[in-house]
Parts: sequence; structure tokens; C-alpha cells
Amino acid sequence: MPRILLIRHGEAAKAPGVEDPRLTPLGEQQAETLVQRLAQKRPLALVSSPKARARQTAMPLSRAWHQPMTIEPRVTEIPSPRELPLAQRGRWIRELLQRQWDQLEDHQLGWRREIKDYLVRLQVDAAVVCHFMVINSVVAAVRGDSRILQFRPDYTSVTELQLQEGSLTLVQCGEARTSQIL
Repeated sequence: MPRILLIRHGEAAKAPGVEDPRLTPLGEQQAETLVQRLAQKRPLALVSSPKARARQTAMPLSRAWHQPMTIEPRVTEIPSPRELPLAQRGRWIRELLQRQWDQLEDHQLGWRREIKDYLVRLQVDAAVVCHFMVINSVVAAVRGDSRILQFRPDYTSVTELQLQEGSLTLVQCGEARTSQIL
């Protein structure tokens, strides 16, 4: 029964119009602290979203565990609506959190299916460094809940899943943010 840890990346230097922000100094510190929090766990297969903030968060784990990092595009951020300017993405995401999964566009629903399909095919214990919406998508699917917002995973929070006979179960959600900011 593979165990899957969905880890939200550390704090990113987000700014309107910046497509792929890197970690802030605090985000780098969070990534180092994550290594200490997971030190008692044996090394897991390490997977990261291709986004810089996810790769930077995974890198200290890769060094500590002496494990290569696999870059997996299926665990990247939710795609924006077509034609949405990058500067409006933050507002769109905040509005999206009040909606239901079935209200999304086909390419976004496809993104969601691909995440779940990827995770249920994992054959080994894995730590997957990804994003707020990836985690909410998976938790909603496991719970059978149509609401997009399931919880607000904090930076470097760890949501644990178990995979048994092709089905994911939620062991526990990661630590939630207390602020409303993503």
C-alpha cells in the first residue's frame, strides 16, 4: 500500500505578471525546516512540479535523502481560463475557491483527471511537492466533495494519502493556513 505525501511548496515571491516565482528567503527556510520534519521518515521517491518554487522546496529533501527528484508536469498548477491575462490570475484563483469542480472548463477538468490518474498509478511511497490547487483537487476527489476549496494548506504542509488497490484514501490533511491569502 503506497503512501503518498502531497507537500505544498514554500512561500513564493508572487507578484502580478510573474509566471514562475521563486521562493522567498522565508520559503527557502521553510524548505530546510521540512527536511527536519521529515527526517524520521525513510527516503521516499521524490516528485516535483516543474514550477521553480516546487523544485526549490524539493531540493533540500533530494540532498538529505540522496534521492533524485523527478519533475512531473501533471502535478503543476491549475491552468487558467484561456485568454486570461497573467496579471488577473490571482483574482481568478480567489474567485475560483467559491465554486464547484464541475463548473470548470474542459482543459481544467482534464488537468484534474491527470493528477488523480498519475497518483493512483504510483507503485512506491512518494513525496510529491506541488501546489495549493493540486492538493485541494485531490482531497476533494478522495472525499467525493464537489467544492473546490477543501482547506487552505499552509506552505510546506504535508497531506498524507494511502493508495490501496487503485483507490486513494485520505490519512490526514496537512496544516492549514490561518490567513485567507493563498
